[in-house]
Amino acid sequence: MLSRRNFIKGTSAMGALMLLPSCQTQKVKKANNKLNVAVVGVGGRGESAVSSFAKNPDKVNIVGFCDVMPTSNIKFNWYKPAEYSFKRFPHIPRFTDYRKMLDVLDKDIDAVVVATPDHMHYPIASWAIAKGKHVYCEKPLTRTIWEARELKRLAKEAGVITQMGNQGHTNEGWRVIKEWYEAGILGEIKDIYMWTNRPIWPQGGLKRPAAEKIPSSLDYNMWLGVAPHQDYSSQFVPFNWRGLRNYGTGAAGDMACHFFDVPYSAFELGCPESISSTSTPIDDYNWPAQARTEMVFANKRGVGGKINVHWSDGGLRPKEIERVEPSFLVPNPNNPWHHANCTFIVGTKETVLTNEYGQNSMIYPRQKMRDMLKSNALPKQTIKRSTNPGNPHMEWVNACLKGEQPMANFDYAAPFTEMCLLSMVSVNFQGEKLNYNSSKMEFTNCKDANKYIRSLYNYRTEFLPSKPKFM
Repeated sequence: MLSRRNFIKGTSAMGALMLLPSCQTQKVKKANNKLNVAVVGVGGRGESAVSSFAKNPDKVNIVGFCDVMPTSNIKFNWYKPAEYSFKRFPHIPRFTDYRKMLDVLDKDIDAVVVATPDHMHYPIASWAIAKGKHVYCEKPLTRTIWEARELKRLAKEAGVITQMGNQGHTNEGWRVIKEWYEAGILGEIKDIYMWTNRPIWPQGGLKRPAAEKIPSSLDYNMWLGVAPHQDYSSQFVPFNWRGLRNYGTGAAGDMACHFFDVPYSAFELGCPESISSTSTPIDDYNWPAQARTEMVFANKRGVGGKINVHWSDGGLRPKEIERVEPSFLVPNPNNPWHHANCTFIVGTKETVLTNEYGQNSMIYPRQKMRDMLKSNALPKQTIKRSTNPGNPHMEWVNACLKGEQPMANFDYAAPFTEMCLLSMVSVNFQGEKLNYNSSKMEFTNCKDANKYIRSLYNYRTEFLPSKPKFM
């Protein structure tokens, strides 16, 4: 049986092996050129991973399932509880404790998928990395900035192959826009506007719900994991946790990790030098229902070396955008999803419209795009495309089998997640301009903001492979 003491002793003994990337690569290639994968969080997004793997049995063996709640009464077309995959694959071993699964099936597991609520991404991924496993982790990579940097460090030291689950990064969108910019079509970048109708789950103004009886099918202690105790309620388990600060990262964690990927990748944005936010009321329990964030990036592709980024969530939209007719920005009362999730990139020459996943990108307005296509004014492809567009799960699997890092590995995902999570810090300081030094991982003009870089609660360390350095 697993004990934390024995685990730490074991990982210390394998430390030299973990530092050699080739060791894991050789291990994979000996397994009949298949990757043995265990999935933690089998329902919801985890089911998407399972389905992707099931369609590629020549490349993937699913060897373990871990989920704290097999059944669920959630009624969404896209959501399937763990029970759905359990019934499809009854022969695969099941666990509720990821630590036990990684201990019992250690020699059978090459790689681990983490598809749990945000607060457990870092604990599970770090435990898997400590066991020498390749890791795929859903977005956002982590709940806090410090966790993102730590996962990047751990993965690099262990030499494992990693990927953050962001399907948009596998799409053509950011690549096309980067090619348009490099061909001189867009000119210098002035402003980038992004908005979303999320949250579509309860968020803002929520009160702690009354305690309910814990369902017999739920291992609630494992669901809480590193988070402090809170009485169980069906109001946030297993689904509506994203708007709560102890578990999720709100609309920014859910959707900014999609939207921001296009400009971040196309223009190599890096981290903003300043950031400010306003929102509806916020408290210690949940994220606000609506927010606006302004970021300024020092970037040579921008006018005067600056690019301004404008983010709105909760259904808020920009009031005006250069070269965009005002009617585009007005919500349609008969169709709330009409233009509800959009990105506009305003250059000195042209404006680009794309969606949250970098799809259907075009020079705006549409007629301008048609004219450019007819005149062959758009450049040819110069950037390598993904071999698995829209399917980050198999992009990661193929990368593991080849022994190489995919484009969305943790070296990319950690600083990208850090940028997205900065809005979750600034929303605590309504309208105040925060200056951020990414090299030092600190706010230089607001020391109070630095406490939000790390978790505001003390982790329950039995769920971690080692004690965090800042505790």
